[in-house]
Amino acid sequence: MFNPTRNGMRVDCGDKCLLHLNSQRYPCTLENLSFSGALVRGQHLPLSTVQPGDRCGLLLCSDPAICPTEYTTKVTRVSTTEIALQFLEVRFK
Repeated sequence: MFNPTRNGMRVDCGDKCLLHLNSQRYPCTLENLSFSGALVRGQHLPLSTVQPGDRCGLLLCSDPAICPTEYTTKVTRVSTTEIALQFLEVRFK
């Protein structure tokens, strides 16, 4: 899917992931992914306390024991159901 208002092509996913925010891990669904960021959706995300600019981690699987990396991200947008993230760096375990 290409959206000209975005910085690049995004790929729809639907895979499970974990958002590491304020020392808590939240199970999410990876809605879409690009080279620069990701859009996640989750039922138990603390959307009322998350602000653009907050830093968090993103694991691209649902089991932290098997995820080889955690991506350091910055929140760029928060809606009533989703959090948009910008990739900042990758930490290999």
